[in-house]
Amino acid sequence: MVSCAFIHVDRVAAAAPDVSSANGSLRGFLEAQGSPAFASDDRGAELWKAVRAFYSKRDYAPVWLHGDRLTPGAQALRRALAAAPREGLSADRYDPRAFAGPQVVTAAVTADGPERAARLDVGLTFAFVRFAADLAAGSVDPRGAASLWRVSVREFDAAAALDDAVRDDAPVRVLTRMRPAHPQYAALTHALARHRRIAAAGGWPIVPAAAKKPSARAARMAALTARLRASGDATLKAFQLRHGLAATGVLDKETLAALNVPVEDRIRQIELNLERWRWQGFDAKGRTILVNVPTFELHAYEDGREALSMRVITGAGDTQTPVFAEQLSEVVFSPHWNVPANILETEVLPAIKRDRGYLARKNMEMIQTPAGPSVRQRPGPSNALGLVKFLFPNPFNVYLHDTPGDALFARPRRALSHGCVRLEKPEELARFVLAGSGDWDDAMIAAAMRGGREQFVRLGEPLPLRIAYFTTWVDADGTVRFAPDVYRHDVAQGGLLPASPKAPVPTVVASLR
Repeated sequence: MVSCAFIHVDRVAAAAPDVSSANGSLRGFLEAQGSPAFASDDRGAELWKAVRAFYSKRDYAPVWLHGDRLTPGAQALRRALAAAPREGLSADRYDPRAFAGPQVVTAAVTADGPERAARLDVGLTFAFVRFAADLAAGSVDPRGAASLWRVSVREFDAAAALDDAVRDDAPVRVLTRMRPAHPQYAALTHALARHRRIAAAGGWPIVPAAAKKPSARAARMAALTARLRASGDATLKAFQLRHGLAATGVLDKETLAALNVPVEDRIRQIELNLERWRWQGFDAKGRTILVNVPTFELHAYEDGREALSMRVITGAGDTQTPVFAEQLSEVVFSPHWNVPANILETEVLPAIKRDRGYLARKNMEMIQTPAGPSVRQRPGPSNALGLVKFLFPNPFNVYLHDTPGDALFARPRRALSHGCVRLEKPEELARFVLAGSGDWDDAMIAAAMRGGREQFVRLGEPLPLRIAYFTTWVDADGTVRFAPDVYRHDVAQGGLLPASPKAPVPTVVASLR
């Protein structure tokens, strides 16, 4: 008995089928399908519609067959489909047998050659377009899983993908192009393979809770040593740093909980984060900015390479920073801070009532508006927004800004704001954003930040900005970090994914004769 993820098909008939017979079989097979069960979901129905239109445009000519053999592109496609678990996707989802019938890929075939060839051709086509769609836009839709998750799923043009795949018999080239271009995606696939190897070797041991007896303490230390060795951590401090914990070297309750997360759960976490990259993708050209909430970091890229990184402070659990994509369009030097209504009502007005000198001490002023009194803080080093803020259109009234509270950046977990993103290196970000914008050199930026007069600078070309949520991140040196699920998006979205895929299995070549 042969166990395999896919069986390669070298021949589909003893002799090359008649062209008109092959075309007729293809048309008959497609028309007989109607609305097949494998295309019952919304995306599947759209893909099936595209497949039928694709064959109709070709006058139902086969795509993947040359005479009685699969084309080289088709053989490469089957290998790519079998290797889908490397992307954190299940190969079963792209098995042509699910679309064309299992007899197409077994040795005991009774159907005639043209009909068999038609089923195989259509099965490969649908498998290709489904795999391409999943790589380009993700296999599930995250919208609705969280109210503050507003990332739009990337668009996928099935007709264009099919045309490109068959033009030069190069479906794998198209699949490669569909993968997210951000270096994190490739790095996460390597991290996934590594953790699967750990799981295959038996995983890592459980570290017991604290014990009083000397023998129990010794056993605990032995288990800790084995646990750290299994994940490649030289010290407990290194493990703590990788997991967003305070690097104390003390085996406290939080550290013990992180140590005892099963490797299977970490694999699932990597798979979910790979899916998140497929939802939003990445433009490798030009300058872009990404804020990653769980790691409390900002990364700025130029032509796909990281040009700047810094620590940030994001929203607390009850004032979460939303997840969305926009265009950074404006820089404001020496900004006023217009106190938001919720902060005014719950914090500032009660403080004013308690302390008459509060406004003067905070460099604030009361302003009368048609809607009632409002308060704003004048520009200056004590301003809540610091010396500069960065604006982008969004319905949440959040933005990036400087802060006078630099001491908070030393904390490992920095979910502390009212929703906006506070920056560790605001002046460096201003230089990155304004690079190439007129006369804005370093000296002018420094002077504008400290000038005490609010100044708005609109960018001639807005920069793509993403506020993202990745709980697994790979550093440039290959270190895999697992961040805390601060907003519980992992919990909400983990259930959307299908069962964890099996590791790729070597394929087997078999004849259909």
